[in-house]
This record gives sequence, structure tokens and C-alpha cells, in this order.
Amino acid sequence: MWNCTQTKCEFFLCCAVSVVLMSLSCSTIIVFAQNHVPSSFGHISPDTKFDFKREVSSQTENPNSTQIFQPEGIIVDSNDNLYVNDIQSNEIKKYDMNGNFILKWGNQTIKGIPINHPHSSEIDKQGNIYITDQNNKRVIKFSPNGTFITSWGENDNSGANFVHPHGIAVDSQNNVFVSDRDLDTIQKFSPNGTLVASWGSGGPGNDQFEMPWDVAVDSGDNVFVPDYGNNRIQVFSNNGTFLRDWGTEGKGPGEFNHPAVIAFDKAANLYVTDSDNQRIQIFSKNGTYITGFGQMGEGPGEFSKPESITIDSNGRVYVADTTNNNVQLFIPSN
Repeated sequence: MWNCTQTKCEFFLCCAVSVVLMSLSCSTIIVFAQNHVPSSFGHISPDTKFDFKREVSSQTENPNSTQIFQPEGIIVDSNDNLYVNDIQSNEIKKYDMNGNFILKWGNQTIKGIPINHPHSSEIDKQGNIYITDQNNKRVIKFSPNGTFITSWGENDNSGANFVHPHGIAVDSQNNVFVSDRDLDTIQKFSPNGTLVASWGSGGPGNDQFEMPWDVAVDSGDNVFVPDYGNNRIQVFSNNGTFLRDWGTEGKGPGEFNHPAVIAFDKAANLYVTDSDNQRIQIFSKNGTYITGFGQMGEGPGEFSKPESITIDSNGRVYVADTTNNNVQLFIPSN
């Protein structure tokens, strides 16, 4: 058996021979190298660079309905398809991993009310899509192809109390978490939309918020909240017990100027859109700063109030740069 943990010269020789012998492990390393993705995905270090690759179907001088006009929520599914909430057209638009348009839905009436400002989105284990229909104060659930399944919120019996539903997340049991920006609360619902728990109030203390912009759930079902106005990240148990927090106002590494949205990669690294610092910051799960990228501007790799973020299975990072009206794709490399 060939040993693929040798010197650099032996490594290339080993991989070359292993390709002939159809060795899965070494051919996989070659594929990663060809795509300029770190050979051990998730090993994000202070030396990792995030290279701008392309924009995703941005508006042109001759716009059409497959393009993105004003993106807010973005999410990827298990096949690395990208879903974009376009708040100008009130639609959800789906693209494959190469940026090709697949389908769209929205701009429609649900329970007699047209969708109005689909802000955030989430996907459960079955591939169903959840959105916060912000101006209608409700959550809507769709199948992967956009078929309406259910909704809950204002004027129903779910127990929901929404004023400004903003972020949304789903845990491993398909419980749904919604951050309400104006109520300063996190609300937890069962898979069928019944209120299970609620926590939070306005203020700077533990278990208090000043505009909880988003909510995210890690692989252990812990709940992470970017506390936008308090410039920190708070972490809770699945039922709302405060665990820890980190962050303070500023421009330095690990400091924030309005943290907006959180996403996790496969290695549980945590990516935050630091919206008014015009950058992305990356932390370990326990809050240790690792690296970051981005700056103010309108060009490739530049942002103007980046809103949402999502990471696909290959570690490619999508950022919804709402004010610049585009979604940018970045490839990590060491």
C-alpha cells in the first residue's frame, strides 16, 4: 500500500501513481487542489484567503425575472443549490452551484395575503424551505420546489407573537426558532408551528437584546444570536438558557459594528456578517477570532452593508450584499 503522508516530492509521486491505481484518497486531494479549496475542508486558519469568484445572477442593464434585484436571506441545500430571497420582487429564487437559474416562487398570495418582504430563510433536513414573511408578521414553509406547506404568525392560534420577525433557524428535531427584531425575543416553535418557548427582553444584560438580527443553530442544537445593537454574539441552550457571549463595539478583530447574520461551515466555524464594518469575520465555535475578509466598496470582494451569508459543502462562501444588490461567491484557499 502506498503511504500518502510523506515528503512533498513523495506526495506528488504517490498521488500520480495512485490516480493510475484509482486511489480514492489521493484523487480527492487532487480535486481539492484543482479547485483551490483547502485540502482539509474546514481547517480555516489566520492564513486562509477568501478569493472572489463571481457574482450570482446580478441585475444587468437588461434585467429579467431570473436575476437578483435586492437579496437579503440566502441559504444552500444539501446539493449545494442556492436559494435567494429577493425582497424587491418578493420571490425566492433557486440557482445551482454554478449560478444557473433553476426556478422561482413567491410574489403570490398565501392564506389570502401576498408575500411581503421575505427576509430570512432556512432549510430543514427534508429540504423544506422556511422564510420570515417580515411585513406580514409570519413564517411560511415551502417544499423544495416551492409548494406551500403551512404558515403561522399573526392572527392564528399558534401562540406566535410577532412584530418584526427577522431571523430563522431549524434544529435537528425540526423545531423552528425566530428572532423578533422589535420585540427583542427569540421564539421557539414545534415543527407544526406551535409555540414551545420564548426568551429575551430589551437591554444589555445576559438574555437581553437590542435588535436580535438573526438566529442560528449549531450541530449540537445550541442557539446563537447576533445581538445587533449590543455588538456581540450570545449563545443559549436549545431551550433558552444563557451560556456565554463575546464581542464588543469596534473595528478590530473580534469587534463588531452591528453583527447581522451567522452561518456555520462543516467544521463548526462560525461566520458573521459584520455589516457596518463591511466585512465577514470568522470565529471558532467558542468565539475565538480566526480571520476575516472584505472592505467598503462596490467592486468584487467589497461590500456595502453585507446582510446574509451561507457556506456550501465545499466551503464556498456566499454573501448577500444587499445595498450593492448582489450575491458574491468566495473560494477559500491557504
